[in-house]
Amino acid sequence: MRKVLSTLLLIVIGVALGGLAFEVVVRLFVPVSDPLWQWDSAVGVKLIPNLRGRAIRRGVYDASVEVNADGFRDREHVRLKPPGATRLVLLGDSFIEAVQVPFSSSIPSLLEARLRQHGINAETINLGVSGAGTARQYLILKHYGLKYRPDLVLLFFVGNDLSDNSQSLQGLSYIPYPVPDSQGSLVRDQAGRPLFTPFADQTSRLGPVAALLRHHSKGYRLVRQAIDASPNIHQLLYQARLMSTPPEPVTADPATFGFYEIYRDPYLHRWAEALSLTKDLLLEINALATENDSRFAVVLVPAAWEVYPRLWQQVLAQTPAMREASLDIDKPSRLLASFLDAHHIPYISLLPEFRERAPTAAPLYIPSDAHWTTAGHALAAELLARRLPPLLDRTTSLARVLTATETSRGRHANP
Repeated sequence: MRKVLSTLLLIVIGVALGGLAFEVVVRLFVPVSDPLWQWDSAVGVKLIPNLRGRAIRRGVYDASVEVNADGFRDREHVRLKPPGATRLVLLGDSFIEAVQVPFSSSIPSLLEARLRQHGINAETINLGVSGAGTARQYLILKHYGLKYRPDLVLLFFVGNDLSDNSQSLQGLSYIPYPVPDSQGSLVRDQAGRPLFTPFADQTSRLGPVAALLRHHSKGYRLVRQAIDASPNIHQLLYQARLMSTPPEPVTADPATFGFYEIYRDPYLHRWAEALSLTKDLLLEINALATENDSRFAVVLVPAAWEVYPRLWQQVLAQTPAMREASLDIDKPSRLLASFLDAHHIPYISLLPEFRERAPTAAPLYIPSDAHWTTAGHALAAELLARRLPPLLDRTTSLARVLTATETSRGRHANP
């Protein structure tokens, strides 16, 4: 028995020393992101309030991240609007959270500065959250955005918002999803508001230990990043309840094209349902903004492969079955534009001018990441600052606003 105990002790000491050596090597030579997000009882997940950290993807980006008391990447904002200020609440996903670039070079900061150059005393309030689709953006506006009494609610719509709005496509237990009826439309509660699925913080068997390591061990975070990048290992650990989050379901179905299903014509059933839910949610956000004396508008954000033809060809090469399918790369933008037009909701599509500028501009998207570079953020801010003033002028009627936004709706030529 004494020999067995001695052997076990040596093993424990060896593992501890090996782990310590690994931790030292990682801290000295391998940049690793700090933990940035945590569960939130109102909206599922958002940034850790009052965090000061770094977002790192080795060889791609390294940016400091400062989070305000509400849990968003922004400075602090007082609730009472300053006299003469024009407030814009920005809703969106990782494009608006923008941890890939310095905050001063991201759309919330640049748009505020550009609007001020146009003589508007603008104050932008960034409520972007990575992974948030239209459903969670509705909740973010309801629980966090309305308290600032915005003059304009500006929603940045990205194609993957469709799947982010669907429990059948995503199915993450710690995220709220809108409940669909048999026709794919929103189910509402007794107050007439969208009904959401139950959701809760998920803790694995190693939850307390994992939380401790996540916050204090860069070696652990490096290993976790490797697991997240390997769906098979991730799935095994999730099934053993050693991890609380499953692999991304929408990208794991071999019978479909994952995210690229948004370009299929016609949509499969679950994607058609996701589109129906998304349209209903946009109307709900519009109603919520209007009820609170705010205007609402949508910015249609193009994906990198919608802007650069060579990237679309790479997508087709990586998924050969897509070359045999009926696809329309302009479909998401065209469908949303038509819907917004029909419901008199102002929108600005960035796709035409991003395509026009792409051949001669600095790269607009980060290679191997597909988020905007600082040049992409700057171009978006420039385009929006030229087109938003009519929406921010309370003396301008909605009819004139809709006419003004027509200048942003150029023809969408195929790349």
